[in-house]
Amino acid sequence: MEHLYEVQKSLIGQEHHKVMQSSYAVVVGVGGLGCCVLQSLVRLGVNKITLIDGDTVEASNLPRQVLFDGKDIGRPKVECAKEKLSQFSAKLSLKLHQTYLNSENGKDLLEGHQAVFDCTDNYASRYAISKTCKRLNIPIIYGGVHGFEGQVGVFNYNNSKSFHEAFPDFKRLVEEESCGASGVLPSVVQIVGNYQVIEFFKLKTNSDTILNNKLLCINTLTAQQRILKLT
Repeated sequence: MEHLYEVQKSLIGQEHHKVMQSSYAVVVGVGGLGCCVLQSLVRLGVNKITLIDGDTVEASNLPRQVLFDGKDIGRPKVECAKEKLSQFSAKLSLKLHQTYLNSENGKDLLEGHQAVFDCTDNYASRYAISKTCKRLNIPIIYGGVHGFEGQVGVFNYNNSKSFHEAFPDFKRLVEEESCGASGVLPSVVQIVGNYQVIEFFKLKTNSDTILNNKLLCINTLTAQQRILKLT
């Protein structure tokens, strides 16, 4: 892994590599997106990460949740993820919360982090993350997948809208969510998760191309992308 870090230094520069090593992020949801985000963060050199998820590994998770295998079925996702990620670097510091984030525990779980990766799969969790981050003034790097499509955006950054402000119709979103369940293509999960980590890199290096108040919409079936400006 140390050799990998040396390669990363040459790719992103010594200064940016140090920024990554000193960064502290939290990943909420260790499912398909969360697994991809965690792998990419560690490979990028981020050494301090908090994992939040109350779920256990199921057989149906394995096609898209790349940190797990058959031996992990029935075990807490956060513990399995820590075991796999710890193999990458001895310097890695992982803090685990085997619980689901909600409006009651959100402040205690998220306070003190530099960015929150929303890798959840339901709007109740997204709204809890969004409202908590608004109170704590922490940026959110959002990712969502549905079939062949994916979305990536940055919320609550530099006084921009948070997720619940950009999409205030919570009741309608929940109704659509319960009526519109569909499969998720594993490759789409990988694409969206990697985009989320790229946004984190841009955020930490003060890029002027951050998806702030914007939503990147990716359709892998038609190979089309578009960026929506949120008003």
